[in-house]
Amino acid sequence: MSVPSKHSLRAMRLAAPPSRRAIFGRLASLGALCGLLAACAPAFNWREVRPGDPAVAVMLPGKPASLTQRVLLDGFDLPMSMTGAKVEGVAFTVACAVLPDAQADTRERVLAAMRSGMVRNLAGTEEAAEKIEVGLVDAAGERRGLAPAWRVRVAGSIQSRPARMLAVFVGEGRRACQAVALGESLPDDEARQFADSLRLIVAAG
Repeated sequence: MSVPSKHSLRAMRLAAPPSRRAIFGRLASLGALCGLLAACAPAFNWREVRPGDPAVAVMLPGKPASLTQRVLLDGFDLPMSMTGAKVEGVAFTVACAVLPDAQADTRERVLAAMRSGMVRNLAGTEEAAEKIEVGLVDAAGERRGLAPAWRVRVAGSIQSRPARMLAVFVGEGRRACQAVALGESLPDDEARQFADSLRLIVAAG
């Protein structure tokens, strides 16, 4: 896979306000991941991937790449793992942060910081937000319940270019996750297929 140029990474970092760079990389990490994925196949080629720690299942339209880093979310310094694919200029990325505890208040605070941070990264506006449920499954794919979530559509920009985002924010136990489809021209069917495929993997029993 190709490696993003120093110029492109620097541009992504400068696009973010310095005081907020730590929130999901302020798109710097997302930009780096997209750069790593630049050589992926141009056609949508859906396959299920199961990034681990914490484990999720999601459909991605191309060969995935992954990275892990620490991020600052509402005062919590957390490890976050990101996996995604970039196809036809659209980045499809799932990211999960490991929380310090399993308290509902902690999850809600971190999820709110993820959501507001992504909207702010795009200098965007939420066009729609709806409560949904994300499935909980065990390693064998058997359903183990549902987790409340938010599905959000955002219109904004990256480096003065228009961008659109469809994102799902969901938490369970000691994890807070987001699935983000982001691009200048966001294909609705593919973005929904990705977002609707998200599942959180839990222990059986």
